[in-house]
Amino acid sequence: MSNTELRPSIIIPTLNAVALLAPLISVLREQSQKPLEIIVVDSSSDDGTADLAQRMGCIVDVIPQEAFDHGGTRNRGTRLASGEVFVFLTQDALPADLDFLQLLLAPICGKKAAAVTARQIPYPQASPLEVFDRMKNYPSENHVRRWSDVETMGVMAYFFSNAASAIDRIAFEEVGGFPVGLVVNEDMLFCARLLKAGYRVAYQADALIYHSHSYNFQELFQRYFDIGVFFTQAGRELRGGGLGARGLKFAIGQLGYLMRSGAWRWLPRSMLSSLIKAVAFQIGVRAHHLPTQLSENLSRQKTYWHR
Repeated sequence: MSNTELRPSIIIPTLNAVALLAPLISVLREQSQKPLEIIVVDSSSDDGTADLAQRMGCIVDVIPQEAFDHGGTRNRGTRLASGEVFVFLTQDALPADLDFLQLLLAPICGKKAAAVTARQIPYPQASPLEVFDRMKNYPSENHVRRWSDVETMGVMAYFFSNAASAIDRIAFEEVGGFPVGLVVNEDMLFCARLLKAGYRVAYQADALIYHSHSYNFQELFQRYFDIGVFFTQAGRELRGGGLGARGLKFAIGQLGYLMRSGAWRWLPRSMLSSLIKAVAFQIGVRAHHLPTQLSENLSRQKTYWHR
């Protein structure tokens, strides 16, 4: 199937995204591979996000903020979609060029994979810590993963990001869509299920999208607390993909990168960030022993703890 025969439906969950949505939708409309439709599932924003999306020609579905679920909300978007391929984006991601969609869809068009995730590059204003994160996690070489790769790649075989991904509709529906009820990382568990079902998953380094964060220490703790919670939720299904010493290797690698690039003043922040990640993750793994109110306070996903 050629790119011109594919009809991609783009699905974007939003919350108070009025400052981000206009440039994102504009660049999507200008892509060499035209989207069939852009679907915005908005969590009752109070800044006019839904109205802006409607004015820009999107299909808009508004849900209560407390009903948001990383997997469930995206599944809801697919039920409004008409395309053969679902393209998932987050509101803070921005394609780096006008061939992004065409390049992202290439492995699906060529029958090389049923799902694809893009290469994320940092925004120009990103810190050296974020630059290293993107360099480490999003290399410059394309690859395709199979279930057999779990043995050699470990947990990285499941690496998949809905900040920018594309999934064949038939494969998506066959494995039941994204898992629901998870605090975060619905994309990672979905990838594991897809691989177990015999499908291949591609990483498309040619498809570039800007996406990076600037977390303060509190936000960083909350993010890694949630990741710890996720690994407890999904541990059985991710069996065979152990974390091992990946966190320590990443921390050491980041320090080396900062020293090589002369970013000496970022060294203390790097070391403290690594410590925060490790502690938050371990607490998150044990969150089922904590009072719900405390877990809510430690988490970025506040509404999750009210379900």
